Amino acid sequence: MEKVDFDEPRLAAAVESLAAHEVDQLSFGAIHLDPDGRVVSFNAAERRLSGYTKPAIGLEFFVDIAPCMNNPDFRGRIERALAAGKLDIAFSHIGDFDDRTRALDVRIQSAAGGGCWIFLRRES
Repeated sequence: MEKVDFDEPRLAAAVESLAAHEVDQLSFGAIHLDPDGRVVSFNAAERRLSGYTKPAIGLEFFVDIAPCMNNPDFRGRIERALAAGKLDIAFSHIGDFDDRTRALDVRIQSAAGGGCWIFLRRES
């Protein structure tokens, strides 16, 4: 049984309580960005499920890894939530690295110490 469920209300805090190898074992993608949008952590599930297998740590997520998400519908939601002072959002998104028609459930929450977590669950 998985230690952390995607639907956990305080998902970021729950994931931050795990060891790195446990974050890698999650069934969903977990990407930690610093306040400048650079990748701090990119779990094994996200690499496997998305098909993005290049080194990601230190890269600008919306420029170097996922420019397809650098738009008002995805990145814009994050920026609007940050401007409103509460980064705890959930939405559906269509498009993935290897399948531009795949539906994703997205949750984004503030990370302890700044930045944010992007959690991605792929629909079957």
